[in-house]
Amino acid sequence: MHHSRPTSRQLPRRGVLAGAAAGIALTAAACSEEEEPPVDDGGVGAAEESPSPSPSPEPPRSITITHVGDTMPGSHPDNMPSDEGASFFDGVVEELTGDVVIANLEGALSTLEFDKCGGCDAYYFRLPGEYAQVFADAGFHVLNQANNHGWDAGPDGAVETQEAVRDAGMELAGVKDEVAYVELDGLTVGIVGFAPYTFYTDVRDLDAVSALVAEAKSQADLVVATAHLGAEGSDQMHTPEGTETYYGEDRGDTRAFARTCVDAGADLVIGHGPHVLRGMELYNGKLIAYSLGNFGGGQNLFSTDGPLGVAGILKVTISAEGVIEGGTLVPTVMDDNGYPLLDPDGEAIGTINDLAGDFGENAVTLDDDGALVLPAA
Repeated sequence: MHHSRPTSRQLPRRGVLAGAAAGIALTAAACSEEEEPPVDDGGVGAAEESPSPSPSPEPPRSITITHVGDTMPGSHPDNMPSDEGASFFDGVVEELTGDVVIANLEGALSTLEFDKCGGCDAYYFRLPGEYAQVFADAGFHVLNQANNHGWDAGPDGAVETQEAVRDAGMELAGVKDEVAYVELDGLTVGIVGFAPYTFYTDVRDLDAVSALVAEAKSQADLVVATAHLGAEGSDQMHTPEGTETYYGEDRGDTRAFARTCVDAGADLVIGHGPHVLRGMELYNGKLIAYSLGNFGGGQNLFSTDGPLGVAGILKVTISAEGVIEGGTLVPTVMDDNGYPLLDPDGEAIGTINDLAGDFGENAVTLDDDGALVLPAA
């Protein structure tokens, strides 16, 4: 398997998850200033120098991963935003904070024409490459390409998408057999993207999944797996055992995939794709969120009916050793135009708790403020 490592970028530390939101206080990493090297004086005066004090231990380091589900501001040529996407994230941008902020890019940033299914009546989600800047301006650091609309402009359009994302200063996850790396104050985060298609690292090929996660873990301190998973629709909120299918298409064994990621070294696994929220579980000490739902489909790309319009911004703070220190799900909904908004009614919180039965004693629930409640060890 060929693995390429895109050039990683240094990111300034961004604000960690607010203690008020998570119900906990979190400690930001501190960087010690480099001291100038001592001048070699040939030993003169060495006898008079007092021994150097022992260096103080570095404070524990942690980072906050923020992730949202399916997101696309519009589609070329008939569903273009009137303001070139400038206002798309206005209703949620205050919560798009974290050390690594990730979205599932539900479409191509290219307007190349492509017949993806032999003339069938299919939906195509495409936008000009300059729309990458809309995501960058909103605070995103990484976009995931691995989904059923990522190649809506064909293989050349997929490459154009990758170039547009990187030109906007972000990383692109989900390229087949590749890991996206982000460097943060000496910590390296590897992000790997998956989907049930052969032109990505395929969720149905668990050996390939395990190999890519292991490759990421060999180069990174923390690994985040993001994946388009499962069947779609308002009747697909429960996470089933075994293989999922959608209109005859094999979408893989969702639970087996997610747990394979953890077994291979992933510290956090995030799903999207069913267009609805799904439950969360703790597996071997790691959080698996099976679907974050429809975050935003501008110009009504996504249905907003019932559970299809309910989603959340997941923020998880993890220590450098991979231990969950806290987190929260910030509830969101879509407005009549499909733009994401914060939801003061918090419907997503009740939804996640209602789905806890899918995972029994391993279920992760939320308190009234959306803070993660982990099952007792």
